[in-house]
Amino acid sequence: MSTNANLYARFPGQVVAAPPCRMLNANMYGFFVKGDTTKIQTYLDQTLNQVKSATISFKALSAYCMLTFTDIENIKPTGQPYCNQGWFQETDVIIWLPVAQMDGDDIKHIYWYPAFICVNNVYALINGREIWGFNKYLCDYQMPETGAQPNFFNITLDAFKTFSPDTKMSPCELFNVKQVSTQSEKELGGVAELIKEGFEILKDHDDFAHFDLDILKQLLSNLFHPQIDQLLFKQFPDGTATNAVYQAVCHSPSVIQKIHGIKLYFHTFEFTLSQVDMFPLEQMFGIKVGTQTPLLPFNVRFDFNQDEAILIAENK
Repeated sequence: MSTNANLYARFPGQVVAAPPCRMLNANMYGFFVKGDTTKIQTYLDQTLNQVKSATISFKALSAYCMLTFTDIENIKPTGQPYCNQGWFQETDVIIWLPVAQMDGDDIKHIYWYPAFICVNNVYALINGREIWGFNKYLCDYQMPETGAQPNFFNITLDAFKTFSPDTKMSPCELFNVKQVSTQSEKELGGVAELIKEGFEILKDHDDFAHFDLDILKQLLSNLFHPQIDQLLFKQFPDGTATNAVYQAVCHSPSVIQKIHGIKLYFHTFEFTLSQVDMFPLEQMFGIKVGTQTPLLPFNVRFDFNQDEAILIAENK
């Protein structure tokens, strides 16, 4: 990414492939959960805004975060020699933050920042962290199969649930989503319908967007149409884990190749967050420990390509 970078040293047994990657049959379930804009902005200041720029900064757009559970059936790199090494399945559980790239007081671009990511295999973790800068951690999870009722989702991580000298790391459920009442479902004809339906549902929620309705439309338009614009914070610590030997803000689009189906749910769901000291989502994003009703539950099945990370700014 940097023009004066040293050539990356590849050694026998290296598990770091090269982008782009193609993803087939991604089955994504999404929900919007309420956080706190002030805490989200603090998180942005502690990550993205650590990369100093004379003109660029990043601003939280909403108190709501998007939570997604995505099962990707088949992934592999598309370039040589990596495309001939094999393929793998990956499941991602992500909390996305809607973020504006600011140029002074003007919005230059709107992104989705995958600020918290858990995955189910180490190959996805290593490549995601090393190449793109995704903040990935390993997890176990439950989610519906394609076509099944969206009854239950959860994520369990090996963690220190309560910080103390005597706490042993153990599996902890961080959060779950349960369907608590059955109502209707609506198959949508395309992304334009999802944007229209989503806009009608979210426009009356004052905390969803702090800007005008055009911003809300742009946020929804950036989902799957024609790509998910992802903003990334990539950094590596020194040997003391005190200073960063590299820090950068990057952009990597998930370019949609084909949408197999879109469904909007009108069932009632409950999102329940547990307190896990190692992953303090209330401190990070303002998502309160306990139960809330998420907004705009949806399901999208699609194929996409994950492109390389493009440098926006870096600390020299």
